[in-house]
Amino acid sequence: MDRRETKYQGARGRRERRWAIAAALVAAALLGVACGGDGARSGGRPDGRLRVVASLELLADLVRQVGGDRVELTALLPSGADPHTYELPPARVADIARADLVFVNGLGLEGNVLAVIDENAGGPVVELADGLAALDGNPHLWLDVRLAARYVETIRDALIERDSAGRSSYRDHAAAYLEELGVLDGELEAAIGAIAPERRKLATLHDAFPYLARRYGLEVVAVFVPSPGQEPSARQVAELVAILRSGVPAVFKEPQFNATVLELVASDVGIRVLDLLSDAYTEGVGSYVELMRFNLRQLQEGLGDD
Repeated sequence: MDRRETKYQGARGRRERRWAIAAALVAAALLGVACGGDGARSGGRPDGRLRVVASLELLADLVRQVGGDRVELTALLPSGADPHTYELPPARVADIARADLVFVNGLGLEGNVLAVIDENAGGPVVELADGLAALDGNPHLWLDVRLAARYVETIRDALIERDSAGRSSYRDHAAAYLEELGVLDGELEAAIGAIAPERRKLATLHDAFPYLARRYGLEVVAVFVPSPGQEPSARQVAELVAILRSGVPAVFKEPQFNATVLELVASDVGIRVLDLLSDAYTEGVGSYVELMRFNLRQLQEGLGDD
């Protein structure tokens, strides 16, 4: 057996052991549910709280705003993790199996993680983007605050269906949060609308911001890579340089992704590089509302008049 085969066998063995542990945890979780009596099913736990899982931390924040103290909430992926390559640890698989409700975005955002959810979910799986009109299948609908509000309404209704005793609590929390989102939406609309129209040009690392652009009057003029991890060809780089030289005030990257090509092109053209956030938090940003206000400040700084 050569080194490559030994390495492959070792990696396969580690994966098999991890999944064996996960299977044991899932079996234990299901046994606990089966033996939990009325208390476990009436609210997921003897204390009446629902066990709720959300795929992303950002979606978990929306659930938290509606669920309050009536939910025990777990986010499956840490902020910035790539769901196409991230391997859920056994404890998170067990959380999925114990859950009364699982919230995902859908439209392919969860990548390979969705298969694990579908195979192990102990309760209904709610796709928050389901029923909303998507732009070319792009999953980042929440960057239009009005569509994030639709997510909140779906979360409210799903929680009420699963825990009717909490109806008034869920409705009150959702109403207060929807009011906050209405204020936020108005802030974004007014502030971005105050930027000169010829400067409302959005050049980004990858195609995460079409809903933001459509709602708040921005024009997406350039996307550097089709998806994170891919690199543009030499011809595409030349086309991007030409676009940026046509009067684009700034370019925007996302801090969790490698943006070397974008930064080199921007330096060559002589324009600034700033951050925009899609679904990952950064320092000082730990909620959906904070993420959107961070983006607003970045857009004002990058696109506002010199």
